[in-house]
Amino acid sequence: MLKIFALKQHEKMDNLIFEEILSLLDEDKQKKISKFYRRQDAQRSLLGNLLVRAILCDMLQIKNEDIKIIRNEMGKPYVDHIPQAFFNISHSGDWIVGAFDSFPVGVDIEQIKDLDLNMAKTILAKIDYEEMLQIKEADRLDYFYKCWTLGESYLKMLGGGMSIPLPSIKKLKNKAFFKNYSLDADYVLSLCSIHNLFPEDIILTDIKKLLKIINIQN
Repeated sequence: MLKIFALKQHEKMDNLIFEEILSLLDEDKQKKISKFYRRQDAQRSLLGNLLVRAILCDMLQIKNEDIKIIRNEMGKPYVDHIPQAFFNISHSGDWIVGAFDSFPVGVDIEQIKDLDLNMAKTILAKIDYEEMLQIKEADRLDYFYKCWTLGESYLKMLGGGMSIPLPSIKKLKNKAFFKNYSLDADYVLSLCSIHNLFPEDIILTDIKKLLKIINIQN
């Protein structure tokens, strides 16, 4: 069953908690997180990994040590030897979100910032960018983030990676199912799936709850 979780990170995590979570990850992931220059980026990656491992432990009823996350040739992560477990993570600003299902799923969250037309032109499909310029200026920001997150969630469901251009939302209608969620007034969140059995609500969680889940399974 498709579920979506959200975790809000605080400005600075206690070092003991940071190290405790880090110890739950595989050695390669620990090294990658340790190489982040900015503490905030390291913390965001750490929490994303914690969210994935805790929810997989709970949904699959397995121990954290039995979860081996690897990537396909395009860089999409998946659980080795457990084909029925699909997940996708996205983070922006203060939020980390994760979608979990027994079918391919993609999620994208973006923090709303002032519209930069030059950036929008490089991100959006040409047809969507041109349409954005035709609508009222007051509506452009909402249109831009809708196109961006819908397109990203679709690509992330496919696992195509950053090398594939963002598709036009006009071409996505018959390719998958989509749903927008209201998590925070300053963010736009889109979910993509091959089915339309979307949850009504996002499940809010925190570090203590996620660590408790992992400890119970262990």
